[in-house]
Amino acid sequence: MAQVSVYHPFPDSNAVWGMSSTCNFDMVCGTNAYIRDYYDGDTLIEGLVYKIISEQYLIIDGSANCCDPDYGGGACFLREDTASRLVLIRFPGMMDELILYDFNMNTGDTVTGYYSDLAFCGFENAVVQSVDSILIDGMFRKRLNIGFVDGVTDFSFIEGIGSTNGLKTCYLYASGEIGIELDCVTVNGDPIYVSPNAPDSLSCAEFPISMSELDAISAESVATPNPSTGLFHLSDAAERITVYNAMGKLLFRGQGNTIDLSAWPPGVYTAVLRTAKGIRTQRLVVVR
Repeated sequence: MAQVSVYHPFPDSNAVWGMSSTCNFDMVCGTNAYIRDYYDGDTLIEGLVYKIISEQYLIIDGSANCCDPDYGGGACFLREDTASRLVLIRFPGMMDELILYDFNMNTGDTVTGYYSDLAFCGFENAVVQSVDSILIDGMFRKRLNIGFVDGVTDFSFIEGIGSTNGLKTCYLYASGEIGIELDCVTVNGDPIYVSPNAPDSLSCAEFPISMSELDAISAESVATPNPSTGLFHLSDAAERITVYNAMGKLLFRGQGNTIDLSAWPPGVYTAVLRTAKGIRTQRLVVVR
């Protein structure tokens, strides 16, 4: 199916991206999570207007001794240059923006920007394997099918939707063991995109628990002092700790009552903590 010439931009407001994240060990022990990225207002950075992207993360089931699924990269800022058919991204503290999606690409072009940058996804060998269209909300939208040097197509970029891995996630499925998949995109609560692989239990218009409940969990202070110079003490011992930087890169896994980020530069980090009280996400701020 050929692509259409009309460009279809991202939604102007009230957009939500719903994703499923999976982490399995040897296809025997597994844990699943939902991720929700959503528009959270606008902001002005260096004279340019960006959409604020906030994120929520909820582990929904799995085995206690398995790994925690990856989250979606955290809060960020997006803006779209519709004339140039570019979507650009920057994270808190970044001096410059990066190209997230370039919808000018054609078959054989190498993917650049956020997805190729070694500080982010690092897909140095990703190329456009083919270009076609997909029917969404009654209109055909350009779809770039991305693969690697072996010719295998692993994910796609879709105008006005993002990546089939999620709005800004890098995590590909490796033999079915770990990865993130975009389930749905809604605008004003109405689905405009639903993946054929989306789980039946997922409502595209609602998160599995209310935003206020998840916000309360995420906001609960379980690590002190915060900010700190790098050493954080937990109010409850964690059976498992995973810590990510602002770009969504996993830094380490551990357990116990402390998190030591003394070796890492100042900035904002996210810890996912599995304790006797359940799963908690905690933003950690390192200052010097």
